[in-house]
Amino acid sequence: MLSGKQFEPYKIAVSSLRGGLSKTINENSNDFTLIYISAGKGTIETRNRRLKVEAGKSCFFSETGIITSASADLLTVYILTWSKDKDVFSRFLSGILANQEPSKMVPLWEELRKWNKDKSISAECRFQSQLWNMMSILTDRTEVDGIEEAVDLIRNNLSQPVTVAELASKANMSPVSFTRAFRKRTGMAPKEFLNGERMRAAKQLMLQKKGITAKEVAQQIGMQDEFYFSRLFKMKAGLPPSVFMKRAKERIAVVSQLFLQDHLLSLGVQPVAAPSYPTVYPASNGVPSYLQKELEGTMLLNAEKPFQPEAILITQPDRIIKTPLHNYQLQNVLLSQQEKVHHIQLQPDWRQYLYEIASMIGCTSRAECIEKDIRCLECKVRDKLCPITKKGRWAVIWIRPEEIRLYGQGGHALLNLFFQNLGFEPHPDLHFEGYRIAGLKDVADLNPDKLLILWSHERDVWRTAHTPEWNKIRAVQTGEVYYPDSHEWDPWGPLGRKKMLEAFPDDLLKAKLKA
Repeated sequence: MLSGKQFEPYKIAVSSLRGGLSKTINENSNDFTLIYISAGKGTIETRNRRLKVEAGKSCFFSETGIITSASADLLTVYILTWSKDKDVFSRFLSGILANQEPSKMVPLWEELRKWNKDKSISAECRFQSQLWNMMSILTDRTEVDGIEEAVDLIRNNLSQPVTVAELASKANMSPVSFTRAFRKRTGMAPKEFLNGERMRAAKQLMLQKKGITAKEVAQQIGMQDEFYFSRLFKMKAGLPPSVFMKRAKERIAVVSQLFLQDHLLSLGVQPVAAPSYPTVYPASNGVPSYLQKELEGTMLLNAEKPFQPEAILITQPDRIIKTPLHNYQLQNVLLSQQEKVHHIQLQPDWRQYLYEIASMIGCTSRAECIEKDIRCLECKVRDKLCPITKKGRWAVIWIRPEEIRLYGQGGHALLNLFFQNLGFEPHPDLHFEGYRIAGLKDVADLNPDKLLILWSHERDVWRTAHTPEWNKIRAVQTGEVYYPDSHEWDPWGPLGRKKMLEAFPDDLLKAKLKA
């Protein structure tokens, strides 16, 4: 039989990435690449753009890119590569590609993989037919794609906003149908969405452009009436532009792997730059959701990588708060700005950070009020939890994909909160502080009366719970295993501590793990 493989310029692969891991796309500059995300979430970075992607999204590359998983679930991506000198598809793929459900697209991709492996002329024909079918689906624009394009147009044209009629025309819809579809997709009408984007842009300008006036901000976001802008900003943000700008009167940047912006915000100061963790909090711009709105306008620095001086200095900080970075290694990223740097050593208690920062900016009395409020809240939570804390010895574990971490009696803000402030009794055989890598046999040998599972993904918990060793743990046998949604539990700062404490009693009481 004749072989068609010699004419086949296409290569197909499928890759799965755990959270935080990356893969290079289209390494060869002589190739084109089409990818499809069938599961998970992530980001794609090229020389000119950075995109958020999720299941159902297709992207076309004519240059090298990096795809990074930002999901607790595996990011699964199908990759089709072909040579530029044998290209017939790029002209169809240069626009926005339609989002398509994995249930529809994965069978197509698997068929392509199947026929791509076959060397027969028949398989070549089937492959080409299936490939053209897939291209027609990806270029068949849907209502959702029209709305997504409209959202991008609004965001990219704030100073000269596009009218609803123009947006509807681009989406091939009537203004009434477009407005209805836009509201269904975004939860608000186009004008309301535009004003929301304008206010976000205004916050960024007020924080990042040193010395800018409210009038200049209004003009740059397409609003010629300064007074209308001020009224709208106050309605959306809850305070006038003049008050918002005072939050950053002293321009402070945070260069740390800790969310010290929590302390600053509680003291009434919004930093011009602060750390973020994009793969840990992909849905809220790299910070816990309770900080997302508070940090609108702040330059968020990726703390998962070494900090870059230019990203910090572009914010023109008057002062830089800096802690030891990346496994306690001090980075000399700000040698030219040392007179502005306030060094803070790593501390065992959240209050030490609060008082040092408060002393630095001259509001120690406010810090005292914050501490008093937190202490009162802790006492209320301790009383409410008495029914489950007064009896039984506890152990805390984090079930990870590759290991189990068994935590000790202290040495961590969350453990100190549990065992010292909220009345939980630690198992006496637990080590004193930090964590140790443990197996289920180690946990069973410890034999705690009650077990608290933190930060763990549901997939890893259920995998562990379906092993013989799991049922040997006393807490499992007596039904005293607690598995609350603790993804955003962060008691290192006043705002995170308060947020956690307010929900903690109800969350814990409802969090018994069912057998």
